Amino acid sequence: MRKVRKALSVLALSTAVLAGTATGAGAAGSSTTSPTVTGPCTVSGAFCATSDNGGPSITLYCGMSAPVYASWTGGGYWNNRLPRNGVVRMFDEYNLVKYTTPPNYGPVRGNWAPIYTLRADC
Repeated sequence: MRKVRKALSVLALSTAVLAGTATGAGAAGSSTTSPTVTGPCTVSGAFCATSDNGGPSITLYCGMSAPVYASWTGGGYWNNRLPRNGVVRMFDEYNLVKYTTPPNYGPVRGNWAPIYTLRADC
């Protein structure tokens, strides 16, 4: 089970990150890098995601879902290349949709802190 995060920081992060991601500002406006940045991932016909904290990436195909790693508490990338205009829904700790990716979109840089699970719908 994931660690419980303070509600105030989740609210602040989700508001700032989702606003930037939804407008594209998160992808274009961020040039910060660190030695552990894994960078955008590209998997044809799938959704993939990485974290600046390192570790394995997440790859989803149509109909799949996955938890976001507990160590993914900061920045990272996602890239949606699902077929048939597929989207990925990103859920918070209360299983509420925080963001839905546009079809065939990315790579996008954002903050994974408010996201707990992912689901690919095609």
